[in-house]
Amino acid sequence: MVKLHTMVDTVAWNEENGSLAAIADGHFVVWYYPECVFVDRDLLPSTTLRQPTPDVGRSSELLDFRGTRATVRRSDGAVVTYAASPYHAMVERFVGAAAWESALRLCRYVKSHQLWACLAAMAVAGKELHTAEVAYAAIEAAEKLMFMAHVKELPTPEAREAELLLFRRKRAEAVQVLVQGGWIYRAIKMCIRCFAWEAAYDVARAHATHLDTVLYHRQKYLQETGREETLPKLQALVGSIQVDEEAIKQRVAKEKERELARGGAGA
Repeated sequence: MVKLHTMVDTVAWNEENGSLAAIADGHFVVWYYPECVFVDRDLLPSTTLRQPTPDVGRSSELLDFRGTRATVRRSDGAVVTYAASPYHAMVERFVGAAAWESALRLCRYVKSHQLWACLAAMAVAGKELHTAEVAYAAIEAAEKLMFMAHVKELPTPEAREAELLLFRRKRAEAVQVLVQGGWIYRAIKMCIRCFAWEAAYDVARAHATHLDTVLYHRQKYLQETGREETLPKLQALVGSIQVDEEAIKQRVAKEKERELARGGAGA
C-alpha cells in the first residue's frame, strides 16, 4: 500500500477516466495517473495537479468529478467548480487503444512536462519501450532514458520483462519470470545486483547451479567494502565449494551466448 497524500478532506474518482481528485491541505489535487506509484513513484509529483483552495474549508465535499470538471461544496454550503486538464484523459484513451504514436504526437503538440511524465509511466506499465524512451527524454530523466535503452538491447523477452519489473520495484516477480523462463544465471545475477545475497543463494541452491558464482561475487564485494562475512548461508558455503574464477567466467560466457542465440531465434 502506498500513500498518495497524508491528510485528505474529501476524494473522488473521475467518472470518465482513471484520474483521482481530492481536497487536501487547502489545495485541489488531481492525480492524473495514480497508478504511477506502482510504476515509477519518482514521477508522482510530476503527474499531479495542485491548485490553492483557501476558501473551501475543512468540511468541504467533492460532489462530482466528471471529465475536466470537479464540483465541490464548500464548508459554508456554496458550490464551486475546479478544472483539470483534458489532455491526460486523451493520452489515457490513446494508450488504452495501443495508439502510442498518437499519444506521442499529442504530447509533442501540448509540450507539457506533466503530460510527458504521465506518458512515461503509462509506457513503462504497457511495456512500450520506445515511447518510454521518448517520454523520459522529454522530461530530461537521463538515467531512466539510458535504462530503457539498455532494456531494449536485452536479447530475450523474459530478460526485458524482468528488468521492467525490477524498475517497478518488484524484484521477487522479476526473478520468478527469469526462473520460469529458464534463465537461472540472469536471475541470480539480478539478485546480486540488488545486493540480495541470500535470495541469490536460494535461487542457486534450488537449481543446483552457480553457487560458486554467488560466492565469488560475495567475496569480491566483501573485499571491496572491507567487511567480514555475516550471512550464515554463505559462511557455510565457503568451506564446501571451490571458487574458480576462470571456470565461472567461461560458464557465464556460455549463458550469454545461449541468450543471444535465443534472442536471434526470436527475431
